[in-house]
Amino acid sequence: MNIGIDFDNTITEHPRLFKKLTDSLNAGNVIYIISSCDRLKQQKLEKVYEEKEGMLRRWGIHYRKLMLALEPIPLNKARMCRKYKIDLMIDDDERNMRAIRKHAGRTACFEFLRPAGRGKR
Repeated sequence: MNIGIDFDNTITEHPRLFKKLTDSLNAGNVIYIISSCDRLKQQKLEKVYEEKEGMLRRWGIHYRKLMLALEPIPLNKARMCRKYKIDLMIDDDERNMRAIRKHAGRTACFEFLRPAGRGKR
C-alpha cells in the first residue's frame, strides 16, 4: 500500500504518534511525506526541504520520499497522489482532500483533526 502523510499540522502536531504509525506501517508499505510549499517558502525551497527532512530524521519518521507540493497546493497534492499511486492520504486540510478525491479518485482520504483551539478551523 502507498501511504501519503501531510507534514505541517499533521505530523508536526504529533510526531511521536506518526513515528509509531510509520514504524508499524514500514514493512510492506511505502510511505510518502507530501507537504505544502506556498509562494513565500518557494523562494527558499532547498532550505525548506532540508528543514523538514531534518525534523523527520530527528523524530525517527520512516518514509520513502519527501515531496513539496507547490502552488496551487491542493491540485498539486492531488497530482502527486495520482502519480505515486497513493492509496491513503492523511491530511488536515479539507481543501486538499477535496482536490485529491476529485483528481486522484483511487486515493482514500483520512482527515487528521487537530485538537480544538489549535491552528486553522
